[in-house]
Amino acid sequence: MSLTTEQRRELVEAALGHRKLDCLIENVHLVNVFTGEVYPASVGIYRGYIAHVEADPDDAGNRDADELEADQTIDGEGMYLTPGLIDSHVHIESSMMTPANFTEAVLPHGTTTVVTDPHEIANVLGLRGVKYMQQSSRDLPMRQYILAPSCVPSVPGLETTGAEFGSCEVAEMLEWERVIGVAEVMDFPGVIGGSERMRGIVGEALGRGMFVQGHCPELTGRALSAYLCAGPRSDHEIRFGDEAREKMRLGMTIDARESSISRNLAEILPAVRDFDAPPNLTLCTDDKEPADLLAEGHINHAVRRAIEEGLSPGQALRAATLQAARSVGLDELGAVAPGYAADLLLIPSLANMQPAAVMVAGEVVARDGKMVTSTPDPGDFPVERENTVHLDALASETFAVRAPVGEGTVITRVLSYAGDDSLYASWEKRELPVRDGKVDISGAGDLHYVGVFNRHGAPENRFTGIIRNFGIGEGAVASTISHDCHNLTTVASNPEDAALAANALVDCGGGIACARGGEILALLELPVAGLISTLPAAELGPRTDHLKETLREMGLTGADPLLRIATLTLAVIPEAKITDQGLVDVNAQKLVPLFTDEQ
Repeated sequence: MSLTTEQRRELVEAALGHRKLDCLIENVHLVNVFTGEVYPASVGIYRGYIAHVEADPDDAGNRDADELEADQTIDGEGMYLTPGLIDSHVHIESSMMTPANFTEAVLPHGTTTVVTDPHEIANVLGLRGVKYMQQSSRDLPMRQYILAPSCVPSVPGLETTGAEFGSCEVAEMLEWERVIGVAEVMDFPGVIGGSERMRGIVGEALGRGMFVQGHCPELTGRALSAYLCAGPRSDHEIRFGDEAREKMRLGMTIDARESSISRNLAEILPAVRDFDAPPNLTLCTDDKEPADLLAEGHINHAVRRAIEEGLSPGQALRAATLQAARSVGLDELGAVAPGYAADLLLIPSLANMQPAAVMVAGEVVARDGKMVTSTPDPGDFPVERENTVHLDALASETFAVRAPVGEGTVITRVLSYAGDDSLYASWEKRELPVRDGKVDISGAGDLHYVGVFNRHGAPENRFTGIIRNFGIGEGAVASTISHDCHNLTTVASNPEDAALAANALVDCGGGIACARGGEILALLELPVAGLISTLPAAELGPRTDHLKETLREMGLTGADPLLRIATLTLAVIPEAKITDQGLVDVNAQKLVPLFTDEQ
């Protein structure tokens, strides 16, 4: 978005008063994210950029005597003027909305820029999926910058996805418009171990002087130093305060996360607020669902939470604006100052953080929580009509767990959750009965069948196992949102309901389904890559709420039941996972057998 030489010359002339301003915002309290000060000011805008800030915070009589002339004057009515908010790490697909509908949902809350990683759709549709996200986000009234997905698949050899990206694919994407770097490098064992694939991918960005986003949960000590030496500069997967302190001290940017499924600010911010205004703290949402966007907001909610956790409004805003922009190299965003893009918010209360007006490039795009400009028609995209669930109807016996013996018992590895709110499973071994060659869990209410079925054209790749304390009672849940492979995943008390829920998704092209007693209780259709709906947030939100209510009625009582199933296949998050290839020991980065001779 850099200014041309001619545009910069005109902006200089506007700053000097030799050109009339397009817009003048008067009677505001400017929040200066450089200094943390708040003071009365007037701000002049020319061709989408800030040309001049008229203020005298030290009351030294230095204000220009000449009146500022502009084609349009906006009375800020004494409100706070801040930069537009920036989400430093988000997957738009996880909102279950198209880029245009996502824009309409978050822009009225003050998010004017997002740095998005489309690796969810990339794992389904490869380069076609990334190109869809890039093309469908053109000309929107917000800035959507894209990072080239680095982990498609996230862990080669442990899962099968719809595509594979190496350095050639990443190099191609880095040449596309609005692609500003490489997205979260999740294969941190490959980075540290010097895998040729990861060296090539990271090298493509570093060779162009571009940003490399990190992802290394619980990495510490010399391994963390090695990861940083390899090139990634940030991490959003931080859950613990001491982890945040170590990484921040080493210069790593902490993208503190407040998402629908992982709310980490309460742990991170109290641990780092004694640091002296660290520049390597940003705020992100990662994954946020439509109902939460409607009820809570977006990055403005994270700013509110940061203030509640002890940051000053200036510190919280700096993390969500200037520091976010600088962390990814967007040097013309994130501040109310000459030469910066005029992405601005008028906010009545910094504690509330709900803007009365939102401006992008000097134009008002939202007022009082509603869009006042329309998003352009993004055009016709064949991927929006393509069924990406490449599976035939699945028989109920497919969901059973076949044992190595016909009758008796077997010692079985079980994915075990500690509680309803935990997203982290560990290993447990259980001696389970076998009847007719199948593991029988009918007498164990805490156990369920779990299955992952490749939906990307390799239907022979499938695996079934046992899970403990998942949360549901009787019935089944099936989902094509299964990070990051996005294969069809099921959890069920019985194979019959599992087949019913799974086949509903086969028929509709993907989504999330609940079944019990031979009946579909809820179905959320996500026909675009099995991840995204074409509905706006106002229509999609009530549907996701209905699905959540159904899941809670089935027994998932955690804070966010909707995407619990989506994390079962996430083979980069410790410690026990399952993919279409089998059971994954994440810490050892290897497949382990379902049945064992050892207790």
